[in-house]
Formats: sequence, structure tokens, C-alpha cells
Amino acid sequence: MTFFFYGPNTYALRQQVLQMMAAYEAKTGSDIGLERVDGAGVKPRELVATLQAAPFLATSRLVVVDGLANNKAISEKLADMLSAVPSSTVAVFVEREIDQRTALFKALSRADKVVKFEPLSGSQLIAWIQTEVTKLGGRIERSAAQELLNLAGDDQWRLAGELSKLVNYDAQITVETVRRLVTASIDQSVFDMVEAMTAGRSDAALRGYRRLIANKENELYILTMIQWQLRNLLLAKTAPSLTQAELAKAVGMSPYVAGKMLSAHRRHNETTLKNAYQTAAECEFDIKSGRLKPEAAVEQLVYQVAAASKLSQA
Repeated sequence: MTFFFYGPNTYALRQQVLQMMAAYEAKTGSDIGLERVDGAGVKPRELVATLQAAPFLATSRLVVVDGLANNKAISEKLADMLSAVPSSTVAVFVEREIDQRTALFKALSRADKVVKFEPLSGSQLIAWIQTEVTKLGGRIERSAAQELLNLAGDDQWRLAGELSKLVNYDAQITVETVRRLVTASIDQSVFDMVEAMTAGRSDAALRGYRRLIANKENELYILTMIQWQLRNLLLAKTAPSLTQAELAKAVGMSPYVAGKMLSAHRRHNETTLKNAYQTAAECEFDIKSGRLKPEAAVEQLVYQVAAASKLSQA
């Protein structure tokens, strides 16, 4: 049997592969028939031999082939390889990034089971957090799970690490323990800063910016993140009829980010957002043309947008 796992949710993808490997070892009592193959470097004849090999000291084999997408020597021959996999072997092909127009993708799409791992939406992430905490022997309030998402974002790799830390600190996870132990991601910090900027709260916006600088964040990276947040808010503002999933698909956001933007855009004026985005673009030009140094230009941007937003609301 052949499996093809791919998609941007690398955490869920990896967990699925690890579960299959653990289940195989539990069923057979050993890892003798388990083999992992580096797809980027394997040669066609080596892969054929690995896929078609008979079990040795075992009744079956599990072969995990990771990352064939950059192996051009394999692409045109893979379809024949898949059809020749014996019934004693389960072959799992894993691709994190793959061009769906390629011969390789078309060949892998003919596997017995194809699964695309998509990012989870907000409600799905809440459910996943609750399930993971239960597995770790803890309990978490729904409000605490939401606060964790607010601070850490939707990266399941980071969330898994934060959950382990939180459960080890206290099995009963509350909003207070999340706030005490979890540091806001730069995405969330910039989001809060942009919210303050576009609401005309210059003091809060400048505090947020200076906190990022104190944490050694690069000014140009902060500027890029400001532009990204303003762009996302504008996209949500100009397409209010789109659902969370539709917005995420149309503009390349994760479902979680799309949900945040659809909730946040209602608090902002479209003209204010457009002016802020234009000011951010001018700031980038000033830096790249050498007119202003990054540290002065970005702080000036934060203040200018906040001041202009406050004036427009007067």
C-alpha cells in the first residue's frame, strides 16, 4: 500500500508519520522492517531496491520516503515504482512543499491514499490544544487556550512546546498562567502595535515598538511585519463578504490569521488603513534610498501613523 502526505501543516504531517512508525513497531515488536529514505539524495535504482525488497526477519515493511521533490532523477520513473510496491510493504511519501504541476506530484497523487495537511483554523486549534493538554495529563480552560493563541500564534510547533511547559508548571492551565509563562510572538506584538497605531494610541504604539527593539528585533523586519499586518487588514476590509476559509485561500494567509483579520478590520477605517500602508511604503523607500536610518525611520512611522489616525478620528 502507498501513502502520499503533503501540505503546509508540517507539525500535523510529522505527527502522522511518527504515529504510523510507532504503530508499526508496536505491531511487529521491533523496528527491523522500518526504513527511512532521504528522498533528496536517493538514486532511482536505490529507491527501487528499497521499495521492492522482501521483509527480513519480519512479515512486513514500512518505508518512509521524505523529500523527493528536488530529486529530478526520480520524477519520471516514480509511477512505475509505485505500481511495483509489493503487498508486504507500506510506502509513505512525504513532501512539505511540492509544485502540483510536476510529474512527481501527479505520480504521487495516484498513491492508494493521499492526504493534504492544511493549517488549522481558530476553532480547530482550540480543540487541538484541549486534546493535547489532556494527553499531557493536564486541563485547560477554553479562555486560556484562546489566550495562548493570542500570544503564541498558530504555529503548532511552538504551541506544542508551550503546552508542555505550561502543564509541567501547573496541570490546571488558566489565563493567568498563560500570561505569566508565555511570551507574545513577534506577529502578535506587531499586530497589537498596529492596532494601537491605527487607533491613534501613539503612547501604546511607541511602547510596543520600543519593547520589540529591547528584545533585539531588527528594525527592517519590524517594518516588514507592519506592512504585512496592514496589508492583511486592508484585504479583509475590502473583501468583507469572504469567509475565513475563502480569505485565507484567496490571499495566502493561514485560516487563523484570516480569522483575526476579519474580526479586526471592523475596528478600522479603510482610508486610515490605506494611508497607513502608504506611509509604511514611503518609510521603506526612505530607508533604502539612504534618506533615513532604519532605527529613526520606523519609530517615526509608528508615531506618524498613530498621530494621523487620531486626527482622522477627531
